[in-house]
Amino acid sequence: MIKTVRDILRLKGSETFCVNADASVFTALEMMANENVGALLVMQDRKLIGVISERDYARKVILKGLSSLQLSAREIMTELVCYARPEQTVE
Repeated sequence: MIKTVRDILRLKGSETFCVNADASVFTALEMMANENVGALLVMQDRKLIGVISERDYARKVILKGLSSLQLSAREIMTELVCYARPEQTVE
C-alpha cells in the first residue's frame, strides 16, 4: 500500500532532469522528449528557480504564436515550485 511520497518514488523512480534557465524552450522540449518526461527543473547557478512543463509550452508559446527557438526556459517557466519530502504521507 502506498502511504508516503517515498513509496511513490520507489515505484516511479526518483531520477530528475533539469535544464539551464537560459536554454531555449526548444532545447527543453527536446530533453523532455528524449527522457520521456512532461516537465523539467529549471536551474540557475545550481539553484532551482522554476519548472518548465509541456503545459507551460502549450499555454505560453503555442497558443500565443511564439517561437520555442527564440524563448528561454526562464521566460515561460512556472516559478512557484511545490514539493514534498519523502517521509510525508500522500494525504
